[in-house]
Amino acid sequence: MKRGWIVAGLCATCLPAMADLGNSYRAERWEGSFRLNGLQSESFDGKNGSSADIDDAVGFGFDFAYNLDENLALGMALEWVDTDFETTSREVGGSQSYSGKGDLEMTTLNVNGTYYFLPKVITPYVHASLGATYLDTDVPTGPPVPVCWWDPWWGYYCGLDTPTLSESAFSYEVGAGVRWEVNDAFFVRGGYSQQWLDVGKGAGTVDVGLYRLGLGFYFQ
Repeated sequence: MKRGWIVAGLCATCLPAMADLGNSYRAERWEGSFRLNGLQSESFDGKNGSSADIDDAVGFGFDFAYNLDENLALGMALEWVDTDFETTSREVGGSQSYSGKGDLEMTTLNVNGTYYFLPKVITPYVHASLGATYLDTDVPTGPPVPVCWWDPWWGYYCGLDTPTLSESAFSYEVGAGVRWEVNDAFFVRGGYSQQWLDVGKGAGTVDVGLYRLGLGFYFQ
């Protein structure tokens, strides 16, 4: 969360210089963008001495929003990132520990609001979102089971699918950054966000840091 306050502080110091820039193009317009997401490595503790370490990774996403005016936008976003993790598990009633590795897929769908401080082509902003994150650890929870489906190329097809440990978690985040409207059709933005995942069970609430770079266009 400290990094988020640093970003917000840097944005605030730029406000006087940005006040002389040209007016924005975004009021009462739809927009969409492609995102690159940088997931920070994180460590967290579970119950009874268990723990997990998540590696940093790069993912991607898409978002759509409507700008109510120069300052406020409402929208939704879909993001995905695939990273590696290591776990330490503790024996129940004993002192032994066990280490493991896995692959973690995180898919997030949320609704969000963004506030732009200036009605200018370059402006700092803050945003907040609420949604759900689907977590798939790729850790098997049982033997492979037969699954059949219709494939567009091969027709009716059957194979084996291994069930894995997965969880859908309520997620929310806050963040800050800077947006630059290059012209009346194209914009870029970058920022930092802190995201919380209400995993429950042993982990409780897990927080992760996200760097984002977005490349976007207006629809009208």
